[in-house]
Amino acid sequence: MANKRLIETAFPLRQASAASLHEKNMRHGHISTLHLWPARRPLAASRAAIAAALLPDPSEDEARKTLVRRLGGGLKAKKQTKADAGKKVDTTKVEGDGGILWWGQENLPDMAWFREQIRSAHGGRAPRVLDPFAGGGAIPLEAMRLGCEVVANDLNPVAWFILKCTLEYPQRLAGQVLPLPTHAMRDASFATTFLKAQGLKGVRLDQAVARMTALGRGERVQDDLLADADRPWERAGLGWQVRAWGNWVLEEARRELALRYPTYAHWQNFDPGTPVESKPLHLLPHDVPTDESAAALNAGLSASDLLNPKTPRWVARPTVAYLWAKTVPCKSCRATIPLLKTRWLCKRDDKRVVLEMAPNAANDGVVFAVRGGVPEPTGNSAQRMAADKALGGGTMSRTGVKCPCCPGVMTMDDLRYEGRS
Repeated sequence: MANKRLIETAFPLRQASAASLHEKNMRHGHISTLHLWPARRPLAASRAAIAAALLPDPSEDEARKTLVRRLGGGLKAKKQTKADAGKKVDTTKVEGDGGILWWGQENLPDMAWFREQIRSAHGGRAPRVLDPFAGGGAIPLEAMRLGCEVVANDLNPVAWFILKCTLEYPQRLAGQVLPLPTHAMRDASFATTFLKAQGLKGVRLDQAVARMTALGRGERVQDDLLADADRPWERAGLGWQVRAWGNWVLEEARRELALRYPTYAHWQNFDPGTPVESKPLHLLPHDVPTDESAAALNAGLSASDLLNPKTPRWVARPTVAYLWAKTVPCKSCRATIPLLKTRWLCKRDDKRVVLEMAPNAANDGVVFAVRGGVPEPTGNSAQRMAADKALGGGTMSRTGVKCPCCPGVMTMDDLRYEGRS
């Protein structure tokens, strides 16, 4: 084997950079969807670096260029038009032309060719790649795709579990089939999706879904709608097993967190140009499906009313996040003051949302409401900035804290005193 490696003399830098940037928009089936890992290495850059580090450097310039071209391919510009703030803007999109770095090229014949070349360069055997700080597993995953024997490790237990799910389980369980768990079989939505993927449709699909869900509920099915040899739920592969248990984890998490993340019904319509009167929110019960609760609130509306986007109706909207703020008691009225520098939640041209704040009934704290569709102020830049500051200003400023329940103002020394006490 030559002393020099390809990475020491040449590397498809532009192609790897463009493929890595393009990869950020790819989500379905990507390793990044398993867990949001910090400092994740792009798969395209990892694949290019590993291949270039394992392949010997050709002695001739023309052979080296050919190898780099086969690895990274080329780049081509594609013009497209997209909407930006209501206007059509012409942009240029960079796409790959050949190579093995772009998303979706993992199973091309060129990948097999590179595996063979890497094996030949190492005496006919698969080289061994060690990544002692593997993190999210991008480097060992690409090394395995290039036919290497991989040893990956990480001290973080979350990273260790990601590596097990990414590198070990798919390889060890590939090709194995097991019966689906009963909780997945009795889920009609999951059963329909699963059986559609098996090629069933029409009446045959409906019959299979009914039989699968009945078996999942533990019922005895007297009339065999499908032959014993045609029971697809008894031979589901790893992907469907992961989906089934992933749905179980999701439902269990929703059930346990329902009290912490309640669902409210909002009185609204689906036509932004039609105003709707404000009504208090309805807290929906956590132990009843939200669709049923919303349908009960909208029982007085006809089917044609619900099809009209201008008709107001109750819409279930779950709580997705909490906004936290430090608080301090007012030195004058002892009301609880949230320490906020701004009440703007989003301030873009196409989306302006502000947090409204008002004293509560006891005047010892505040209540909040989210106001969307805030109109943009008029005037010059300074006037618009001043209007937005007045509309979404918080309780804190450089001089101190203004109490929303009384005219009192607390200085920074008052804040330090309250903090110490």
